[in-house]
Amino acid sequence: MPYQKYALHGLGWVRYQRRRILRAALFSALLFAPAAALTLAGHGAGMFLFALAANYSAFCMMLARRLQPWSLLAIPGLYLAGRLCAGQPTIMLLLLAAGLALQALSARRGLHKGVQFWLFALLLGNMTPAAAIPPWQEAAWMLLGAAYGGALARLGMRDWFRVLPAASVADARRYAWHLLPWGLLAWLAASWMRGAHAWWLPIAAVAIPDPSPERMLWLARERTIGTLAGALLGAGLYWALRALDAAPIWHVLALASLQAATLIAMRHSFRVFVALLTALVLSLLPPGQLASGALERVEDTLIAALLFGALAWFLRQRKPPAQDNSG
Repeated sequence: MPYQKYALHGLGWVRYQRRRILRAALFSALLFAPAAALTLAGHGAGMFLFALAANYSAFCMMLARRLQPWSLLAIPGLYLAGRLCAGQPTIMLLLLAAGLALQALSARRGLHKGVQFWLFALLLGNMTPAAAIPPWQEAAWMLLGAAYGGALARLGMRDWFRVLPAASVADARRYAWHLLPWGLLAWLAASWMRGAHAWWLPIAAVAIPDPSPERMLWLARERTIGTLAGALLGAGLYWALRALDAAPIWHVLALASLQAATLIAMRHSFRVFVALLTALVLSLLPPGQLASGALERVEDTLIAALLFGALAWFLRQRKPPAQDNSG
């Protein structure tokens, strides 16, 4: 019967991948262990920043290892810069433009997917509500998290390290023309709308563009489907924990499990990876912000995906057909 075939296939895959599954589970447990300790010690703001920077640093190590040790300083430094630029739109606009230009230039060496996490930190620092602790303390927590996440990835996640192909000069130039204006416009629009989670629109505008039009179209489609599934998964997880009246430690265990599943999916399905990552991000939000956060994330991703998907389709249609040299 078909289900028996699928069950055997699934068991065979788990057996084949058991070493990577164990590594992902161990990495996630170690990543969230300090966060759990900080939560129990009453440092909730520090827990979020530590976990965020640890994840960003780990993903930078996996996608662009050559950026280390710059990521260790760039993630907390740009977060602090974004925080200090709150209320100073001109300075923030110039800083964001410089960051977007750097991301476009880094595509020539295949490092753009690592640099994007630097910009995520900048945008979050600028657009998230003011924390209960001073900005320099926020940066200190992020520095500790970036160092911890990068060290964990270096020691235990070498199977996840990737070297992305370098873009040609023409592709990098086109990438810059897409990234700079739309990234800046997305930040301006999000700042004007002043939503509770306005940073997701510029983050989507930074994450979806790609030097290759074909890959950009694929990214737009996969991110849309993955984000919709992840919003449903995050909401379902929240309501399950709430219905069970689970203790906070179960919430941390759920986060660690989502992190492990995200790492496993990262090697096999980008769509599933985005879904699990979306559920993980939504699970980090305060309970009162989950419904609005899920809706805003889906809306912002759909806006960016439709825009860049249409742009990629247009560029692909303009691409001249390959000449037939036979005969």
